[in-house]
Amino acid sequence: MRKLFFMLALGLSVVACSDLHTSDNGMLDGFWQMTQVDTLENGHSEDARHRMIFWAVQGRLLEMNDMHDLVHAYPSVIFRFEHKDGQLRVYEPVLDKREISDSLISQVRLVSFYGVYSLDETFRLLRLEPTQMTVENEKLRMHFRKY
Repeated sequence: MRKLFFMLALGLSVVACSDLHTSDNGMLDGFWQMTQVDTLENGHSEDARHRMIFWAVQGRLLEMNDMHDLVHAYPSVIFRFEHKDGQLRVYEPVLDKREISDSLISQVRLVSFYGVYSLDETFRLLRLEPTQMTVENEKLRMHFRKY
């Protein structure tokens, strides 16, 4: 009986996996660490590796995390995104509170720590290579390395 149950469960999992859709994000998919931030207004550059800000891209979601310490002074934010024609649009940000409930963000101040200054923001993708990415909005140019 156990063998039959195991075979049935295995068969169902194979069928379920066949319905998975692969991502068409190309090199954008993955786990990116912010390494440098350039302020466009004054030309100032900052080494951002110590800030431990990460962007995780998969499917149609982009999660921004502050991994500087275990306290996470800034909450994780999950955006929907579109990637086309050298642009990266992030929109519909949600505050990631897995232990309680996710909630749609309505205040820009909750995402500005991550270099996002609008709840529907479009970045120019200046560089997208297998291990390097550079994005730019009206205020910042942010450089990332991929893990």
